[in-house]
Parts: sequence; structure tokens; C-alpha cells
Amino acid sequence: MAVKEIPEESRKWTLYTDEASSREGSRSGLILTSPEVEEVMYALRFDFHTSNNEAEYEVLLAGQRLAKQMGAEAIAALTDSRLAANQVNGSFETRDKRMERYVKTVRQLTKSFKEFTTKQIPRSENKRACALSKLASTCFDHLSKKVLVEVLKERSIEEQ
Repeated sequence: MAVKEIPEESRKWTLYTDEASSREGSRSGLILTSPEVEEVMYALRFDFHTSNNEAEYEVLLAGQRLAKQMGAEAIAALTDSRLAANQVNGSFETRDKRMERYVKTVRQLTKSFKEFTTKQIPRSENKRACALSKLASTCFDHLSKKVLVEVLKERSIEEQ
């Protein structure tokens, strides 16, 4: 019996990201889905002030780091942020030094994968990641054991 080759497209991981900023602070959520349709849900809260755009990049970077740790080789990152998706793809220019550093850091991490694409999707297709970002503003003690929660102490683009 011949072993069937798994199509490349079916080995791609999917990363949904979303951010939410308010007076209470910034928070983000991500859902990383393996080709076997196993999901990892992650909620992030920031201990530093971020703009909406910075929070979008922070959650994208967190998703990239998580995917790398899990051994993903091909990723489709889906975000409702038009700016982040198009800056990473090179369609939009960055006009701010901090945004340039975020784009550079994302592109650097992108090299860890055989394939990495970023695409803007409508908010209506990103409801679950959006719910996670809102969940990150609640008390962490009540979150399901299936949702990973992390508090970032500093920006991902700061020198370590």
C-alpha cells in the first residue's frame, strides 16, 4: 500500500489575532490552530501602555513565538488589523520608528518558518480571538485551563 503524501496546504497552521484597548489598558487574544485542528488559545495583558497598533504587533509576535515553540513550519496569520497586515506584507509603509521596529521584529521571526503569510480578515471572521482579547481584561483566576494567559512586562521589541 502506498503512503499518501499530505498536501502542503493541509500542514499549514492558522493564527488568529486580535487586540482591544481601553482606559483599563491593552489586551490581546490569539488562537493558534494546528493542521490536526487542535487549538491553543492565549490571552495577553500588557503591563505597559500600548497603542492599538502596538498591541496588534505584540499579539502577532506572541503567536509567532508560540507557533515556533510548537514546531509549526507554515503559518497563515489572520488579523482584522488592516495596518499590521499590510505593513508586514510591505503594502503599507511604516512612518513611525516604533512601528518600524515591530515590522522588523515580525519579519525576523517570519524567517523561522518555511512559509508565513499575513492576511487581513473582516472583524466578523475574527470573533473568537476578539472574545479572548476581552477575556484578558477579566480576573485570570476564572479562566479555563485550556486558555493560556500571559502578562507581558515589556515590549517585544525592547532589547533583552
